[in-house]
Order: sequence, then structure tokens, then C-alpha cells
Amino acid sequence: MWKTFSKSYLFLVFLLIGYGLPIQANAFIKSPDSLFVDRLHQIVKIKKEKKRTKQLDELFIKNINNGSFLTFYSFNEVIKENLAPLWIKYCGQIVDKLINAQGLEVTKDWLIGLKDQGIANREVEQMLVSLIQATPEQANPVELIIHWYALNQQWEKVWMQRKALDIRFKSGGKEVNDFGIASFQRQQWPLVNQIFDYLIKTYPRSSQRINWKQLLLASQEQSIQNKMVIEKTEFSNLIQSYRELRKDRGNNAGTAETYLSEARIFMYQLNQLDSAEKVYQKGIELSEFNINLQAQMKLELGDVYLYAGRKYDALIQYAQVEKLVKDSPIAYEAKLKTGKLYYYTGDFELAKANFDVLKQSTQKEIANDALHLSWVIEDNTGIDTLETALKSFATIQWLYEQKKVQDADLALDQLFKSQKGQSLEDDILYLMAQKALEKKQIEQAKVLFKDIYDRFDQDIYGDDALYQYLQLTDYKDKDLGLQFVTKYPSSIYLQEIRRSLTIP
Repeated sequence: MWKTFSKSYLFLVFLLIGYGLPIQANAFIKSPDSLFVDRLHQIVKIKKEKKRTKQLDELFIKNINNGSFLTFYSFNEVIKENLAPLWIKYCGQIVDKLINAQGLEVTKDWLIGLKDQGIANREVEQMLVSLIQATPEQANPVELIIHWYALNQQWEKVWMQRKALDIRFKSGGKEVNDFGIASFQRQQWPLVNQIFDYLIKTYPRSSQRINWKQLLLASQEQSIQNKMVIEKTEFSNLIQSYRELRKDRGNNAGTAETYLSEARIFMYQLNQLDSAEKVYQKGIELSEFNINLQAQMKLELGDVYLYAGRKYDALIQYAQVEKLVKDSPIAYEAKLKTGKLYYYTGDFELAKANFDVLKQSTQKEIANDALHLSWVIEDNTGIDTLETALKSFATIQWLYEQKKVQDADLALDQLFKSQKGQSLEDDILYLMAQKALEKKQIEQAKVLFKDIYDRFDQDIYGDDALYQYLQLTDYKDKDLGLQFVTKYPSSIYLQEIRRSLTIP
């Protein structure tokens, strides 16, 4: 019966032809792997061990030229008969011939063919290990096993072999560096830390040493931030590393970005606002030739003043950012922060003026925030009692911005009790839901978001609340998802909801 060859099988066969190994003429009557398996099953039934062993060797040797035991079908039959050592032995011979006849890159492609066939990782790994042990003085077998581990995304094993190869052949770290950068791009922070720490210690006089230090520092920062529990000493050590890097390279435009990273640690992780202010100011001074970096640091310095309750200092920083990088995302963010600061402190007219400008922003999230806050002001001003409640609500948000969470929580609960049935109720509920989410109180957040959607689906938080609820429930309620598509065709979340429902 005719059998269709897979692309991967043909690829293996063509490679064998490429270095002069002929394909059997009867392959088009019955495929080589079928013939191989038929004969294999006959031989394993032989009772005399010596005869069976001899004929098995002869079978593999006879078929080494056509790759018939390299297909998924024949490989599985070999494994079922507990003959993996034979497969490993003769597959290794093919690899050895390929390297010598066609070179490393062709052999790597050949390994891709094995991978495409679905050949088990374990046996191929054993085969390559055997080849390395047989020729320890050669680098090519090690490169092959590195390639195989990479195909299977076994990055720790790639690193182990890459490091061993670098140590053995004193290659100067180029391949290790390339692997480190690729690992950085994959955001494999613990692995990146190991790689660049090795390079710095192994090649202390390399011209790349400073770059390696910067990559290591960036990776260490990401590693720390991804931890569930972080010791303050880890941040202190990171700050010290930034300072050592500046000592090596000097205070200049090239090291200005390290001030941004250091200041963020003081501000967001250690809550040391005075230290953060000093570091931001130094970074701003050194980044005069990089206006985007300078604008970012000025923006965040404004946040330092915001958290410290220094309203006018914050406003000055935000205004400088708008002037420095006009019509940029950072400038729009500064205008939004300016509007929020006016809003928090009860200057609703000035706040709304800023928000109304930003409603047309090309930055969707900024435009959405501005639109919401503009509506909140519009709905809750003009009547003294409403405006008084809005001032209380804005003050609570101001407390949250200053990280005074306990005071804000208490005040929010009290305001909620007094505003039931009033126009501000949905705003209060939405803020409570957001804070529950931030505290990982998932069930409470679900209840609040669903309540907002059920009762205020046509108000400004309708789509936001339903979107958050659907996310928290992993989009299990398809009916609610369809309701979202129908009710909120202009929502910024529409495409994501469509994807979750697999709607084109």
C-alpha cells in the first residue's frame, strides 16, 4: 500500500542523499521505515541472543543510508522493543558523518528535522551526550546539543553547555554575551543574572564590561520587582550597584538613566521622598541632552511633590514637562496629572478645563480618564450639596495618591453610607472596587463590579465595570460578553472582549 512521506521525513532523506548515501529503489513500493519496522519485528522474535544482536546491528547498518529508523513511526517501534541504545548508537553515526560531510549548520537543520518528526527529546539528548563524550576535544557536538536544547526551550541546559564551552575553549565570551542578550529579551531574569555575572567575573578587562554591568543591573531590578516578598536590603544593594556603575563610568549623559532607576526605588519601594527628590534633581541636571528622559524624570519628580502634599511644586514640574515635550504622550500625561491635582484639591473648574482638552487626545487611556473625570465634575457640581460631596470624594482620592490608605479607606466607607442613592454612588462604588482589586480581594471586587454594571450600566462606569468583571471571571459568562459587544460598541475594551469571545 502506498504511503505518503511527511515533509520532515523527506528532508532527512534529502540530507542523506546530499552526502552520497543512496535511497533504496523499492521505497516507492513500501516506505523504508515500514520495511525497517517489518524486519525489526521479525528479528526481535529470534530466541538466540547472539544471532538476534548480530542481525539487529546488520539491520541498522543496512538502513543507516536511508534514514528509515529516523521517522516517528520507526522510532516508536524501536522504543517499544527496548532498543533505544541501538537507535542512539546509529543515529550518532549519522550525525558524525553529517558534521564531517556537510558541516555544523546543515547538521543543525537535520536536528530540526528530528524535532519536526516528534522524536523524543531524551533519546536525542543521550545521543548527543554520547557524541560529546566520544570527541571531547571538539566544539561541534556541544554546539549541536546547545541547538537541541534551544529547540526544546531548555534554557538552563543551554546556559550550562554554553558556559562549559566558553570555559573549555576560552572564546572570549562572545557567544555567552549573545545568549545573555537573547535571554534578556525573553525576560528570563534569574538566568540573565547568572550569565552577565559570569561574564563580568571571567572577563574583567573586556571593553564590554560596563555594558554587561548595566544589563545585569537592569535584570536584577526586574528580578526583585517580580518577587512576591522583597527584602529592603535587596533595594539597598541595587542602589549601591547603580552608584558603583556611575563611579566606573562617571556622571554623564550615559549614566543619567541610572538616576531614574535609583529615584524610583526611593520613591515607590522605600517611600523615602526626600532621597527620591535629590536623585531625580541630579538626574534632570545630567539629562539635558535627552529631553525625553529629562521630561520623564520631571514628571516623576512632580509625583514626589504630589505624594508629599506640595501641590504648587508638583504643578510647576508638570507645566515644565508640557513645555519641554509638547504634543507627546509624556506631555499629555503631565496635563492629566495637572487636571487631577486641581481636581483632588477642589479646583473643579481648572480641573475640567484640563480634562476637556485631553478628551480629544490620541492616547486612548488618557482620553478615557479625562472623559470620565470631566463627567464626574459635570454631574456633581452646580448644587452645593453635590459639590460638597464631590470635594470629600476628591480628597479621599488625594489621600490614596499620597499612599495614606487607611485614612482613605475609612473616609470612603463613611462617604458611601452618606451618598447611597445620590449621583456620586457609582463613583464611590467603582473606587471601592478598584481598591479591592489592588488589595487582591478578588471576590469583593467581583461583587462590586457586577453591582455597578447591574445598577449603572448606562452610566460612565458601565463598560469599565463589566470589562473588569469579565476579566476577573476569565470571560466564562459568554452572555455578558455578548451584552458588552451590543451595549458598548465604542468602548476601548471592545476588541479585547471580541477576542475573548472569538468574534471576528
